[in-house]
Amino acid sequence: MNGIHIANLYKYYRSEKRKEGLKGAIRSLYKREYKEIKAIDGITLDISKGEMVGLIGPNGAGKTTLMKLLSGVLYAEKGRIEIDGFVPFRRKKEFLKNITLFTGQRSFLSIAIWDLPPEDGYELLRHIYGIERGTFKERLSFFVELLKAEELVHKPLRKLSLGERTKVELIASMIHFPTYVFLDEPTIGLDVLSQKTLWDFFKTYNRETGATLIISSHYIRDLEELGKRVLILNKGKVIYDGEKERLKSWIGDKKYVKIELAKPDIPIPFKGAVREDSTVCLEIEKKNIQNFIDKITGMDGIIDIEVTDPPLEKIIRDIFEKEG
Repeated sequence: MNGIHIANLYKYYRSEKRKEGLKGAIRSLYKREYKEIKAIDGITLDISKGEMVGLIGPNGAGKTTLMKLLSGVLYAEKGRIEIDGFVPFRRKKEFLKNITLFTGQRSFLSIAIWDLPPEDGYELLRHIYGIERGTFKERLSFFVELLKAEELVHKPLRKLSLGERTKVELIASMIHFPTYVFLDEPTIGLDVLSQKTLWDFFKTYNRETGATLIISSHYIRDLEELGKRVLILNKGKVIYDGEKERLKSWIGDKKYVKIELAKPDIPIPFKGAVREDSTVCLEIEKKNIQNFIDKITGMDGIIDIEVTDPPLEKIIRDIFEKEG
C-alpha cells in the first residue's frame, strides 16, 4: 500500500524586482534583478490511500503549487514526491491514467468543444483513455446521476451557466475513474446549491471507489464539508496537520460580527467591540447570536450587520500561538 509520500519538498519561483520611478523602469530594461520566492517551503507529509483530505490556506499560501507538484505539472527543486511509487513530474502513462487535477477553471471541454455538447467531448476522452464502451456508459451514468447533470450533457457548452459548466467539466476530468483526485478550489464562484451538489459528489466518489481526494479551499466555512483530516498551508509551510474536529474545537463556538453605522460616534454597548470609523467588529458566542441581533436591530443608526466565521488569518495566528 503506497499512497502519497512527500519529503522535505521545496519549490521556488523567481520574481522580478521593480524599482520605482522612471529611472528604475529604464534601468530594468538593461539589467533585471530577481528575488527568489519559496512557494513550497520544506513540506513533509504522508497521505494514505482512500483518504479525503482538506487543504486550507489563504490566497498565495502555496495550495495550487502543491496540487501542480502532486499531479506532475511542476517539478520541485528539492525534496521528493512519490505516489504509488511514481515520481509525478516524470509523467509516466501508468501514473497519468490514475490521477486528475481539476482547477474549476477552463479545462478540456472549454478548449476542445466550446460550441458542442459535453457528451461529444466525453466520447473523445473515451478514445483517449481507451475505455471500453460498456464501462464508459456505466461511468457516465454514475457521474451524471450524482451531479444531477442529465440534461446538461446534451446542451452546447457555451449555453451552460458557471455552475452547470463546472459539473460537466468535472465529469470530463474524472471519466477515467482516477484513484488520485486533486481538486483545487473546485467550488469557487458557485452558488450554495451547486456547492452542496459538488461536496456530496466528492464524498460519494471517495466512499464508493476508495479513491484519494485532496481538496483545497481558502474558505474556513468549507471545513464542515472536508474530510476528517485537514492540512493548513501558510507561506508554503504546513502549519497544521490533524483532525478536523480538533481544529474546530480551537476555532470554538464564536462568530464574527461586523456592524456598519450611520455615524462613527454612535455608541455600541457591547464588550470587546473594536471600532474603526463607522465600522464596529466583535466576537459573539454562536448561542447568543440571535439575542445579539435582536438587540442591535432595535438601535438607531445601524446600516448593516454581517455575521461570518472567524477569519482564516486569525485561525492561523491562533495555531501559531497554540503550537508554539
